[in-house]
Amino acid sequence: MTYPKLFTPGKIGSLRIKNRAVMPPMQVLYGENDGHPGPRTIAYYEERAKGGVGLIIIEATAVDDINNTLWDHQLSLTANRYRTDWMLLTEAIHAHDCRVFIQLHHYGSKSAPTPSGAPWTSSEIPALPGGKPGHAMTVEEIKIEQQRFIDAAVRAQQSGFDGVELAGTHGYLLHQFLSPYYNNRTDAYGGSAENRCRFYTEIIEGIHAACGRGFPVSVRFPGDEFTPDIPGTLKVADGVEIAKILERAGADCLNVSNGNNFNANANCEPYSYVSGWKKHVAKAVHDAVSIPVLATNTIKSPEFAEQMLEEEVSDFVCLGRALIADPQFMNKAKKGDSLGIRKCLGCMFCREQLYAQMPIRCALNPRTGFEFADSGILPRDGEGRAVAVIGGGPAGMEAAIVMASRGFSVTLFEKEEQLAGSMNLADKSYHKEKITYAAQTMAEELRRCGVAVVSGRQPTVDEVKALNPAGVIVACGAKPIIPNVPGVDLPQVVTSHEVISGKVKVTGKAVVVGSGMTGLECAEGLCMSGCEVSIVEMLPNVGAGMFSVIVADMMERINSYHPGIYTSHKLKAITKEGVVAENVTTGEELFLPADTVVLSLGVRPDAETAETFRAAFENVIVIGDNEKSGRIPHAIRDGYSKARAFLI
Repeated sequence: MTYPKLFTPGKIGSLRIKNRAVMPPMQVLYGENDGHPGPRTIAYYEERAKGGVGLIIIEATAVDDINNTLWDHQLSLTANRYRTDWMLLTEAIHAHDCRVFIQLHHYGSKSAPTPSGAPWTSSEIPALPGGKPGHAMTVEEIKIEQQRFIDAAVRAQQSGFDGVELAGTHGYLLHQFLSPYYNNRTDAYGGSAENRCRFYTEIIEGIHAACGRGFPVSVRFPGDEFTPDIPGTLKVADGVEIAKILERAGADCLNVSNGNNFNANANCEPYSYVSGWKKHVAKAVHDAVSIPVLATNTIKSPEFAEQMLEEEVSDFVCLGRALIADPQFMNKAKKGDSLGIRKCLGCMFCREQLYAQMPIRCALNPRTGFEFADSGILPRDGEGRAVAVIGGGPAGMEAAIVMASRGFSVTLFEKEEQLAGSMNLADKSYHKEKITYAAQTMAEELRRCGVAVVSGRQPTVDEVKALNPAGVIVACGAKPIIPNVPGVDLPQVVTSHEVISGKVKVTGKAVVVGSGMTGLECAEGLCMSGCEVSIVEMLPNVGAGMFSVIVADMMERINSYHPGIYTSHKLKAITKEGVVAENVTTGEELFLPADTVVLSLGVRPDAETAETFRAAFENVIVIGDNEKSGRIPHAIRDGYSKARAFLI
């Protein structure tokens, strides 16, 4: 398949962009301690430039380190000393015929307090209720801050950037001036939309005066905050009005995002949001202005990117997490190889890392953030030697791909008929089809690498010995934990794995014991199928160990079915009639009637299988859940890194 619109050149001002794909600014926190871009940052962005994207917009980069506190490893353009290092980055990106902007950023009241006091913002309204208010800037201070943006733009131009973008959304400083919720000023910077945009428009005018009209200025702003129940927040009509004001002020393009401090899911969505769910926002802006419009729309595939361009939703499509998951997205799309693209899961692992103020990682791409130390070019040292991989889950598949790419003759054994292991459970829940696509891509990678796949049975030691392998990789996964309580062997007791896989059909009243990811997915599926569901969890809250955003997203759907939720209760016994649970604080017993009891208490590594192969072969490594239970990102990273080092 070809994608003619996606690969049509476009323009921002007089700047020619080779195609319509843009990598939008996404904070990854790969900067050095003092905020300059070092080898890790440069390699990360150069990898995406190599992959064929037309324009990269570097992540939120600080313009102020006096009245704004940077996150650890956040990038900076607050001083001239950064220019030399930024030149290394722009030259690396330009070498691949890719354009590069940088986003100029200030947290506003989202910043931590600074040594000089509260961070500067529009009005003394906390970023979130109950938080500390920022310092409402005087007009003189507004002029100082605007000059910091302008000075940073000049440094960007001197460093070789093709343009800059103002970080005017996601609850940051500029957005706090724009939003009636945060801006209660009565001077020229508050009140009407024109006044609330004044902070933006004067910066745009100042950058053009300092850098020349040929140096493009992009503005990222919220087309819709998607918080209609919160007074003073912006809707689509407001976004359209703002877009027209920014165009009149001289903005060269508009990057339409969404959301605010109350609804970050509108700009970085969990897996449950379907592609294009917010496309009407960008479309409304696109139809109201004559300058180019950029927009994210939960784009996971080149087919959908092409569709957004065909529908004239935007002039350029932003491929955000799609390029974290697969930097080669555009090169593969140009070849018509959509199946070969590792498509973002929407699993939020990257965002989970960021919320912890840690450098981001990716579930599907084990090299994300490691490009500076790992070029991705594997040594061809296999020399046709045989290697057996026992288990075809995410860790086993990744390891097999790496070993085959190194030139080993790889045979992968999978006891089930279908490859992908735990991914075949994870993809059965609500809107988890993205995991299915990932499993299909990895299976295709196995085929292209020439891996021999033997499925439908667990291999014997003798069968593996017949290969005369130089090494064995054990990736047999893990087994469900079955508690030692009375009644656990009754016929109505099943595991969440059996329910999710469809091996067991559940009707009537169901009690799900355990509320990790699998337990909640199981509970949600049972609710949707019409069961009367209760959830028993020993800890004080459901979803322990899960990312809070995913928990909130799932519980919003689950709670709509009004299940019984019993936290701080442990399973004590199972009877023919139901479950006996005990309050871990008071010791009080609770009886919950159940036709089916679903156990979802986690898994333990399949140590027996691992030991069997360790005893039989000299060179054995154990990976993934077979070594330590975890999630897809941990399995894939473990499979990649250990296979890369195995038999060196």
